[in-house]
Amino acid sequence: MAKPYAIQGGCAEQDKTWVMIMRGYTQFNITFHHEEITNTDFGLSYLPLLDEREDGRLVDFMEPLHFLCDYCLPLIETLTPVNSLRGCSLEKLVRSPTYDLEIVGIGTDGNVQVIGGETCTFTPAFKIYPVLLHEQPASYALVPHVDARDIAVHVDDQAHSGTVQGKVRLPGGESKFLKLRESGREVEFDRELRILLDIRRKGLASAECRVSRLHAIVVSGDANSKCVVGLLLDLITPSPLGIDFLSPQIWQQTTLHSKWERQVRATVDVLHANHIVWGDVNAGNVVIDEALDAWVIDFAGRNNPVFIDHDKAETLEGDWQGVGRLFGEWLPARARGEPQ
Repeated sequence: MAKPYAIQGGCAEQDKTWVMIMRGYTQFNITFHHEEITNTDFGLSYLPLLDEREDGRLVDFMEPLHFLCDYCLPLIETLTPVNSLRGCSLEKLVRSPTYDLEIVGIGTDGNVQVIGGETCTFTPAFKIYPVLLHEQPASYALVPHVDARDIAVHVDDQAHSGTVQGKVRLPGGESKFLKLRESGREVEFDRELRILLDIRRKGLASAECRVSRLHAIVVSGDANSKCVVGLLLDLITPSPLGIDFLSPQIWQQTTLHSKWERQVRATVDVLHANHIVWGDVNAGNVVIDEALDAWVIDFAGRNNPVFIDHDKAETLEGDWQGVGRLFGEWLPARARGEPQ
């Protein structure tokens, strides 16, 4: 049975347990120190869960976290009655209501209390990592900006609570693909946005250069503190066989593999002629559309060592090595039924 919340992170450590959950668009950070609850009824039920170990590791590391969340659930449901993200605006996640809850022992009668529900702050959810717009390159002003409050998330039946990246809806009903600027991946996001801006400025996207097309930069905040929080791409309608080269049905279309290779090589040729390195060549970054044409996506950089050696990461040579391995080795192996 699905839980009425989604765990985003957490750990049962030696001296304390912490967990971060989302319920709807509200975040809850829950912690407690084990010494606080040792002699309480709560502690007598919780602490034995930490003894169920094999080779020093918890048999089920999620069980203690769910126990903690379920204990706090009555307060959580009071603070956030609705557990849904469907159709909510992205702005509500950029400024997500956040509660820091703590379980503490009270008195000597074995009781505990959940505190912190009276204080609410507003912080980004889902690792969204805004950056001030006025500190970014001037080229950021050359494309449309869409306000986060005008973007409806979780409009797709396949959307799930672990992310809001993916298909979103704009006020006029138009759908786009949202990519967020996330903590820990700021460099990758900034690289991709710079390249997409360059592709747009040079007018490279065409039948000879099928690449992700930047629609707009997503911003949040007022005029004096406006921040970049993501970008919007035109949707690529996937083929009925699957969306990319990770789809088994795509592997079996061997008569189309040479066509897709020609299309990808033609796209990379155009990119390189304009001093743009694709960077992250891999099976998930070649998309097949409804017309069965191949598109190159994802300019965040880095490299998948299955396709590009580390010493060739984000180089022209690395791009060609990746394309060669993808079509010359990886895809034929999948078509033969060999495991990944």
